[in-house]
Amino acid sequence: MQSLHPTRRLLAAALLAFGAAAHAQDIPVVSIQSVTGPVAFAGANYQKAIRLAVEEANAKGGINGQKINLMERDSASDKGQAINLASQAADRDRAVLVLGPSATTEGVAVAPVFNDKKTPSLSFVTSDAILKPGPWMLKFQQAPSVVSPLVAKYVLEKTPIKKVAIVYDRVNEGLIEYKNHFRDPFKAGGGTIVAEEAVVSSDSNFLPLATKLKGLDVDAVYFATYGEQSANIVLQLRQAGIGDKVRYIGTIAMVSQKFLEMTGPASEGSIAVSDYVAGIDRPLNKSFEAAYKARWGVEPDNWAASAYSLAQVALATLKEAGPNPTRDSVREGYHKVRDVPIVGGSGVWNQKDRVPSYGAIVLVVKGGKFVPAP
Repeated sequence: MQSLHPTRRLLAAALLAFGAAAHAQDIPVVSIQSVTGPVAFAGANYQKAIRLAVEEANAKGGINGQKINLMERDSASDKGQAINLASQAADRDRAVLVLGPSATTEGVAVAPVFNDKKTPSLSFVTSDAILKPGPWMLKFQQAPSVVSPLVAKYVLEKTPIKKVAIVYDRVNEGLIEYKNHFRDPFKAGGGTIVAEEAVVSSDSNFLPLATKLKGLDVDAVYFATYGEQSANIVLQLRQAGIGDKVRYIGTIAMVSQKFLEMTGPASEGSIAVSDYVAGIDRPLNKSFEAAYKARWGVEPDNWAASAYSLAQVALATLKEAGPNPTRDSVREGYHKVRDVPIVGGSGVWNQKDRVPSYGAIVLVVKGGKFVPAP
């Protein structure tokens, strides 16, 4: 058998090396979060928890023998910036999977971009409206229709609250759904909605609203607004003269350290729903809480836990997609994953037709902390 010419041998070796390098190339994943801007209270911790999960996976050899190349982007809580970053993730970064954006308004805005470019995006958006533009939007979080009725049921069965005023963000699809899915079962169970007041996330002067609510006969105020804004309203309600007997009820968006810090004793007895609370006795929860504190120097909050859980679903999806995953194989992999261990809810994540389920926890504020409701 005639041997190859030296030049041809070198070319063959180079081709083999290139093929091996291509086979072992990193998996491009983009994370678009609101690290700055009004939604940074969630997005900054989303990004930290996702980075932690990817670092852990890469330290163990990656996914199917390939490391993840995590490219972090900051949308600055801006829809226009999120749309630009979505296009860049698909065209420039060649991402096979995009995580985020952080906020519902941004997520709904970028959904048509990802679907047009056939790029799978695993979204933090709670509203099922994120699924409507097409099949490339993949959902991590449960819909408000799953969790809000749990709060309504608890309030009706476990508290004397019967008359509630609602304050909600009128431009956030997810928060509107949280409000509706509390209101309807609360009314069906015998409760009374005294008023529904709309705000927007940029509002900060709530004294006219507080004066109006003070004139109503209510047992509680339900907030479908972000945590810092909810806290601001609580403080202005107290300034207007609403007393300690009026309690506060909220969505997952209210469950934040910032809300507790801003409101202090005024939030004692508040009720909210969440998919996470610190200290649950499960191996993954313990390892996550220890690792997050070691990596970032602080205890993880609900937002960090949610992002770490989303990352677990993303990692399981990439593994299911197989070696050298493509956008198509990632989308198909998402539909195959089942029983993914997470740190929220029941501890196990599942989905059917892109509609996730994993349970939730009703919390109350006791001693300045959110704890499981009795």
